[in-house]
Amino acid sequence: MARFCTLYSGSSGNSTYIGCGSGGILVDAGVSCKALLTGLAARDIPPESIQGLFITHEHIDHIKGVRVLLKKLNIPLFASRETLEFLAGRGELPAGAQVQEVTALAPVCVGEMQVTPFATSHDSLSSCGYRVQLPDGRVVSVATDLGHVSQEVHQGIAGSDLVLLEANYDEAMLRCGPYPYHLKRRIGADNGHLSNEMCAQEAVRLVEEGTTRLVLGHLSKENNLPLLARETVISGLALAGMRENGDCLVQVAQRSQPGEMILF
Repeated sequence: MARFCTLYSGSSGNSTYIGCGSGGILVDAGVSCKALLTGLAARDIPPESIQGLFITHEHIDHIKGVRVLLKKLNIPLFASRETLEFLAGRGELPAGAQVQEVTALAPVCVGEMQVTPFATSHDSLSSCGYRVQLPDGRVVSVATDLGHVSQEVHQGIAGSDLVLLEANYDEAMLRCGPYPYHLKRRIGADNGHLSNEMCAQEAVRLVEEGTTRLVLGHLSKENNLPLLARETVISGLALAGMRENGDCLVQVAQRSQPGEMILF
């Protein structure tokens, strides 16, 4: 049985759990180790069942707890070469840390899971999402921090049973909000973040290709609202003739506490 939950999701920190009966992995560790362990405990996930940590990119909201978590759990770390070099340069890799470089489209096996990175477009040294195939054949994908949904991203997540997909900002809220112009441009750029509207467009394509569960993540605290993100995606699906709770389940990841454990 596949198991999925977001532990934290947003600009203040990100971490996602994906697992099965024999164990699981974390994607990102963007909050303190203490907060990560608290989140795992809240969802009855034994820390010793975590078999690996996968990092999407080097921004602080994705790596904050890496060093202490690796020391605490002694688990392998998987990330791109650029991300590993950044972590090493900052002293975030404890002595004796198990590290493995990942390359887009080259799968790695952790326990009974096969994890395949795919390139994403973001203003970082290197960024990727992850497609996780579980032993029962279920597929879970994580695709956040996207400036746009490239062909590589869509191919990486297409056919997944569940997708954590970014819905970072509402276009009107960003345009009229308090951010300075240069920051608004950065967020809305092709290597920035994904809007609710772009998320809805991709949601339609995913559901058409078999995805049955969507979790909207990495929402901006200043430029979005959970209800607005959800309604934008549901409206997009409805315009395409798809029904919520019929064709697809749509949830919004919580910012500062674990979401519900999804079992399927």
